Amino acid sequence: MYKRTGLENRWSILLCLVVLAIVTALIAGPRFWPQTAGSKQKGLFQRGSSVEEGIPQDFDIRIEKSEELLQTVSTYRSANQKDAVAVADIRDEFVRGEQLLKQKFPNAKVEYNTDIRIPEVISPDVQKRTIQWLTGRNKSANRPDILRGFIKQYSSLVGMDAGQIDSLDVTADYTNPDGNLSFVHLEQKINGVPVFRGEVKAGFTARGEMIRVINNPSSRNGLHKGPDRVW
Repeated sequence: MYKRTGLENRWSILLCLVVLAIVTALIAGPRFWPQTAGSKQKGLFQRGSSVEEGIPQDFDIRIEKSEELLQTVSTYRSANQKDAVAVADIRDEFVRGEQLLKQKFPNAKVEYNTDIRIPEVISPDVQKRTIQWLTGRNKSANRPDILRGFIKQYSSLVGMDAGQIDSLDVTADYTNPDGNLSFVHLEQKINGVPVFRGEVKAGFTARGEMIRVINNPSSRNGLHKGPDRVW
């Protein structure tokens, strides 16, 4: 039987190391090779991307304030027979709704979202020594009904009328495994189609007290209603 000599073994090992070094250089090398300013080469392997050059990755028409986009928003509003005066009237309603809320809940906090500036979070001030929840204790009542009753009472704050509130679908009503918190989600639909981000959600204590409302429905007056969705 033919036996390989020590020299042959060493050459085999050396050959394997050379091949391994070449493969490693082909894979990892492009990361460290500098690219010239005008070079189109991005390395040995091209990476796919869903982001187009010149378009921000997190583009949102509601946040952008360029003249072109403001004109686009104005066009959408005009298509719904709304103008800047109508928008101002709706915002005045929000203010009146907040004032009405604070007549009963002086320490209540209303936080407006940053894109379309509607009241999004309604909650008590939890930093106060005594916290006044948004509703009293009621373990026996239906939680979706408690939420509906609250937003009907402050309909000008949430931007919906009684008919729209009654039409909201219950998509979630559950209690966490520890039994100390419960949650309700109501979803808005227009002509049977779910509205983008159109939800009203609330959290409850184990005693049935409502502790917070998250409000994101479409305004009844079309403040943030686009051609085929709420935005």
